[in-house]
Amino acid sequence: MYNIYNFVSVNILNKKITTIGGYGMLEVVSGSMEPNIHKGDIIFINTKDKNYKIDDIITFYDEEGSFVTHRIVSIEGTEIVTQGDNNNIADDPITVESIIGKYKFKIGKGGKMLSALKSPFTMIMILIIGILICAFISTDKEGNPILDEEEKEYLEFKEYLKEKKKNEKKDSNLDE
Repeated sequence: MYNIYNFVSVNILNKKITTIGGYGMLEVVSGSMEPNIHKGDIIFINTKDKNYKIDDIITFYDEEGSFVTHRIVSIEGTEIVTQGDNNNIADDPITVESIIGKYKFKIGKGGKMLSALKSPFTMIMILIIGILICAFISTDKEGNPILDEEEKEYLEFKEYLKEKKKNEKKDSNLDE
């Protein structure tokens, strides 16, 4: 479901990042934040948290429009200076408008898991397994569907009507 939502958000609605309840998920593609955040980690950012202070880790757009996740090292007026934990020099100053969100937590090496989930083979296998699980939990030991009381009553009523129609046919054939 998330893959469909993500596809629609990014490709149809032209959003740069997909968010659910203000939280976005990104895969880390560089080692600039090591040892805290590693390449291949999945990070979650809060796009609604606008309270920025020194030492916060934020995700922002750089000059080329790419996502960058670095730590705030200074705030002077409307300019914010960031730097990767693994970098020797600070980044060029940015403005609050270029900030996408504030880092909240990560899933270590989650990028590998996410890549695997995006593969067509994995998606088809998940679909097949999901269908099998649904079939398994909705049938009894004999393979008959598990019905609630209302459905059972309806089927009994249908059977009653069939029998009644059958008997009426028999009676009309006897009269002839």
